Parts: sequence; structure tokens; C-alpha cells
Amino acid sequence: MNGSPHQRPQQSPGQRQPGPGSSARLAGWLRAHAPELLFALLLLAVLPMRDLWAPDEPDFAQCVKEMRLRRDWLLPYLNGVPYSEKPILYYWVMKASSVLLDALTGGLGFTGGVAAWALRLPSVIAAVAFLSAFRRWAVRFLEPGTAETAALILAATPLWFWQSQFIQIDLLFSALLAWSWFCWLGGYLLLRGQAEEAAPGEHRRWFLKAYVWLALAFLAKGPLAPVLSILVLGAFLLWQRDFAVLRRAGILAGLGLTLLIVAPWYVAAGLKGGARYAYELIIFQNLERATKAWDHIHPWWKYFEYILGDFFPWVLLLPALALHLRRERRLEDPAKRFLLLALLVPFAFLSIVQSKQGKYLLMSYPFLALLLADLFRRMEAGRARRLGLLLAGGLALPALALAAVALGAGGAKLQAQVAPFLGPIRLMALLLVGGTAFVALRAWQKHARSLVPGVALSLGLFYLVGGTWGFHRLDVLKSYRRWTAAVQPLIAGRQVFYWQTIRSGVMVYTGHLMPEIRTAEALDRMEPGSRLVAQRDEWEQDAWGMTPATRARFEVLLAVPTGGGQILLLKKKTDPAPERP
Repeated sequence: MNGSPHQRPQQSPGQRQPGPGSSARLAGWLRAHAPELLFALLLLAVLPMRDLWAPDEPDFAQCVKEMRLRRDWLLPYLNGVPYSEKPILYYWVMKASSVLLDALTGGLGFTGGVAAWALRLPSVIAAVAFLSAFRRWAVRFLEPGTAETAALILAATPLWFWQSQFIQIDLLFSALLAWSWFCWLGGYLLLRGQAEEAAPGEHRRWFLKAYVWLALAFLAKGPLAPVLSILVLGAFLLWQRDFAVLRRAGILAGLGLTLLIVAPWYVAAGLKGGARYAYELIIFQNLERATKAWDHIHPWWKYFEYILGDFFPWVLLLPALALHLRRERRLEDPAKRFLLLALLVPFAFLSIVQSKQGKYLLMSYPFLALLLADLFRRMEAGRARRLGLLLAGGLALPALALAAVALGAGGAKLQAQVAPFLGPIRLMALLLVGGTAFVALRAWQKHARSLVPGVALSLGLFYLVGGTWGFHRLDVLKSYRRWTAAVQPLIAGRQVFYWQTIRSGVMVYTGHLMPEIRTAEALDRMEPGSRLVAQRDEWEQDAWGMTPATRARFEVLLAVPTGGGQILLLKKKTDPAPERP
């Protein structure tokens, strides 16, 4: 049929029939958007499978809970005190998600105004939205065949998956900052004739978008966003010897726009929170954390170690990528130069900073995924076999490790620990074994186009089983629900204190704030009968002035294993009556 009017079936008035090509268009759309759609389904499946896991998730949940109780949108609070750990944007999106979904679902899964799944949703949305924009950007500005491969690599990267379903600021920040860089690069490529403008002056709109997204990244994690942006763009323009572009890239206008978006909240928060809050937010959490870190202190080479696991198994291809860039002279292309610098500059800068975590490098992985996609796009048949077998070997490593554990390796202690998880471990091992065999076969057949989808599918199924069945089993040990149910009758209507640095999971579902006690002298001043919460490992340390005699003045009312440790509820004993003469 050719779709002419006289051949169409009759329609009743008001009824519309889909056109003859609608099914084909839908199928084509689904194929074109397969990476982000499959990634969204994976994250939505994992979304409700676990509760808040220490240490970070309960902190964010408690901040949102206190913001809702105070009806405050200006400052986050933790344990009754303004919380200066990060700027406001992530707290805004978490609170907005909680308020909206609490109302829409009638409080499904909510306790005290928070639900883990609702707090997790902003990370899911940011990850999927970025993946879609990232793929469309690559279609527009890079060679055909790059976009889908890069999207599959990024979606299957372990750290990207983990942060996409975690209640933590880093995925949102990384997506905002990376997209700002992509927008700026898009504007540059249009301005310099490396891509064709769809309309006159289109490059200005891309530059403008870059500055808006940079401002939002600033509101998510502070000055790190402009610092890294200046370093990356400066290194790129130096390599290009093209600082003249700054006049047409709207740098001054961009700076003004960024300040216009960022400054109002910083000023208002500083006025409301006071001088101490402003100092902690701007100086302590940025300059002092970079130069005088108090946690996550690692040697300069730590990111070499992090990337081995965070970007596995694609990290195995980095030597081949380096040879490809050199041999094919790909770095003569401005886009490839920028992609490489967006990896190397943050890697070098963050290696200098004392405090290091693998998630800090997250914003660079989309650029690395595009470089690897270019490697696969131009791959010869012989190299496809070698690199495919290398990826198959990478999948085989965790497959063999999981299979060995499932078959009883590791000794009685390890087997006792993994006993509740043997079901998901066996299935994950089977999936990786199947993925290894498929990728190895396609590599041997020199079928390069199947390699990345095969690895990505294997890892996606691995994440699906681990993130649903495995997380659900593990949640029993890590959730604070059991602690809350046990402790609530013993603290109802009482003032409760916390020994040393608060772990918010102990209070997020109880309805209590727990003022922190940091010294043994403060313990001595507590009233008899007062309740105190502590982590066992901190309570039993002879530090902060603590002595066995001080501990002896408290009795343990409750000890609940949670999150790999044990939480204690203690009661201060009544002082013995003085002896009469």
C-alpha cells in the first residue's frame, strides 16, 4: 500500500488512526534512544531496592527532613545547625522531589518527610538526562558512529552507574559541569567552522548555555566548578594558540551571568547563616579542604588506582587509545584535544589536592568515553580481535572471582559472610561468564560492532541483579530501620545525645535531634538517666579524654549491628548516694 487517501480505512468521526509509518517511526525512535532508555529502566528497577546507606545518604536525608520541618528553602540544616558541606542546589532538588512525590503518592514509603527512593530520583533523572543530551551532542558535533558507542560505554561504567542511583551530590554536579564544557566546545566548533551552524549566531547560544550550566554546577558544589573550567579551557586555548576566541566567546558576559545566578543565594545564605557559616561554606570547605584535608587523604597517585575499578573494564583499553591518538594523528582535531584535556587536566589538578575520592573524577568520564568510541569507530579487524579479547578477559576476572566464592572458596569466615548473598552471586557470575563467552566469540570473529554492546549488556544485567536482589539482601544489614524500631521505645520523650561525629541514620527516622558531645568532660556533666548514642568502635577508644572510668558510668541499653558496625544506646548511671558518717 502506498498510503493514498482512497486506500485508507474509514474512520468514525473524532477517531484518529496512526499513520502507516507510525510503528516504524516508533521503532526507529526506540533504537535511536536505546542507551538512555535501557539505562533509565535499569535505574528505576534499582531505585526502591534499598534504604539509606551510611555515611552520606542519611546525612542528605536528615538535611531535607529538617528543611521540610522548618519550611526553609534557603539553608540546609543537620542536627539543628546550618550545614555548610555544600551549596544549595542539590538540597533544593531533593526537597522539591520529596515534597512533590510525597503529595502525589500519598506518602508512599515516606517517614518523617523523607523517602530514600524520592531522594534518589534527582540523581537518576540527572544521569539519564545527561546521557541523552550527551548522545545528541555527539551526533551533532562528532563523526557518525561515535554517539551510541560512547553512550553505552558511559552507562556501563561502574562509577557512573553507582553514583546514578546514590543520594549524593557528585552525579548532579558532574553532569552539570561536563555539560557546560560540552556546550562551550560546541560553541567553539561552530565559531571556528568545525561544525555547520543551523542558524546564524548559533555559536553564541551554545556559549550562553555553557555559562548557565556552569553557574548551576557552582551552586551544586561551589568554586571547584569555575576552577576546573578555567584550567580546562585555558589548557585547550593554549594548545590551540587561539586566545583570540575569548573576545567572541562572551567570557565577560558569561562571568556576569554566572555571578547573577550564584551571588543571590550566597549573599542571602551568608546573611542568614552568619559569619561562621559563610566562612565554613567558602573558605573551610574549599581552600582548607584542598590544602589541609582532614579526611580521604591519599598520595598523589591515588587516582591511578581509583580509575582501575571506577572505569573497569574500559580502562584496559587506555594503552590502545594512547597509541590510536598518536598513530592516527587524531589530536590534530580540536574536538579530540578538548576531550583529552577534559580528562587529563582534572586528573592532574585533583591529584595535587590532598583529599581524594574516585567520584571527584566523575565529570571526566564522558569525555573519555567519547575518545574510546572514536577508537572503536576506526578499528581495524585485527585490532578488533585483540581489544575484544582484552575486554573479554576483563569480564572474566570478576566472573571467576564470583564463581570461586559461589563454589566455596575463601574459607569458612568468608563463606559465612556471603551466605545470605549466594543466590545473587551465582546469578551474577553466570551472567558475566555468558558475557565473557559472547564478547570473546565476537572478538574472534572480528565483529567490532558487537564488542561494546556485548560488554555493556553483560555489565547492565550484572548491575540489575546486584542492584535489585543483591541490594535488597544487603539492605537488612545496612538500613537504619532495625535500629530505629529497637531504640524508639527507649528514647521516646527523652533528650538524646550523640558521642563524637553524628551519623545521621541514627536519628533520621526517630524524630529526635541528638546534640553532639565531643569530650569526656561533657559526658561527666550529663544528668543521670540521660541517653547517649555512640558507635561501638568510637565509644571503646581511649581518645578525646575518654577513660575506662568514664565508660563505667554508662550502661548499655541496646546494641544493634548496623552498616558493618554496632550502634550503642547508653544510659548514664545514677550517681551512688554518699556514705553517711
